[in-house]
Amino acid sequence: MAHDTVELKNQTAEALEEAARKLRIADVSARGEDVRAILQDVEDRVNQFKADVGHGYHNMETSYHKHVEPVEHVICDHPIPAVLVAAGIGILLGMIIFKSRD
Repeated sequence: MAHDTVELKNQTAEALEEAARKLRIADVSARGEDVRAILQDVEDRVNQFKADVGHGYHNMETSYHKHVEPVEHVICDHPIPAVLVAAGIGILLGMIIFKSRD
């Protein structure tokens, strides 16, 4: 996913650079339609980038829920053991921190 985001950023940056290049090359007497077409192309590419990033975020969120929900169900199904395990881990961490101070 991170690789896809970097690739999308690069494509968007290239589109912006290409548009800037076209605008620099464009004759001062270039028609408004030509300039609008260049800007519309950039806008389309930026919108596509935003849509692709949104899709990637949705996939990441779905994956997160797929991994977290089973843990939530275990905790809800067995609350007392879950609290005891959490308390035990807290006590162990407290002992480690206390001993590291000495």
